[in-house]
Amino acid sequence: MDLASSRSRLAAIKPSLTDDQKSYMSEAISLIEAAEERHIPMRLLGSTAFLLNCPNQVALFQAMERPLTDIDLVAYLKQDKAVEQLLGELNYVVKGGRGVTMNVFLTRRIYVHRDGGRRDVDIFYDKLDFCHPIDFRDRLDVSGYYTVPLSDLLLEKMQIVQINEKDIKDTVILLLEHELGKDESTNIGTQRIVNLLGNDWGFYYTVSTNLKKVKTYAHDIATLNSEQTVRVNQQVDKLLTLLDDMPKSRKWKLRSKVGTKKRWYNEIGEGYRECSEQVSVE
Repeated sequence: MDLASSRSRLAAIKPSLTDDQKSYMSEAISLIEAAEERHIPMRLLGSTAFLLNCPNQVALFQAMERPLTDIDLVAYLKQDKAVEQLLGELNYVVKGGRGVTMNVFLTRRIYVHRDGGRRDVDIFYDKLDFCHPIDFRDRLDVSGYYTVPLSDLLLEKMQIVQINEKDIKDTVILLLEHELGKDESTNIGTQRIVNLLGNDWGFYYTVSTNLKKVKTYAHDIATLNSEQTVRVNQQVDKLLTLLDDMPKSRKWKLRSKVGTKKRWYNEIGEGYRECSEQVSVE
């Protein structure tokens, strides 16, 4: 999707957005476009990206009372100084001071606006590294101008071991809106999912477990009609079948024999929590 198409999609959904959603979207897009002017690829993650990519589900997104909480972006680590300079010119500073996020959590920066008039901006560099790592190097120009590819949005939610209701709601929205397929420009890219999970039993186990939770939860969402529930179930079943049938590496097979007797995911460390909890601004 090029810039013109992205702007067209944004214009199409804006009339349906609440004032708060419009504000989030406007702030996020302004940052991405300012970065692009400097040849800095920067793409949306999180709930704002799901909302933008699912224009036919805006009403459901609102009916499920899915709040937007901050602006999550991905950029390349090799351009971190350029990103910092750009955000500084836009009156943002690193939350807690440079030493906090740069020493404690190398691949993440949290920025706040000096006058407090805009949302916090959470920037991840090269990868999202929570319960399971998702590498975004060479992924920021795959399938859209404003957001990461749909497959990465799905994996972003499904990699969370202690998944919460908000993450499941986002996943439901995505599965309702988009088909599964190899073409990442328009679909949830199945090859990307297979490539990652076929070599990592732990990641596979977390994703498959969470997909089953999505299927169960869909039956309990009062705002979903029966047709939508069936659609979610079908999409989940298709994904689970894909994961069952995908080629598995020798590493995957050996790790599967150990199973959950050994921790299969990364714990989110104290450094990450400290970074998140910083509130002072230099």
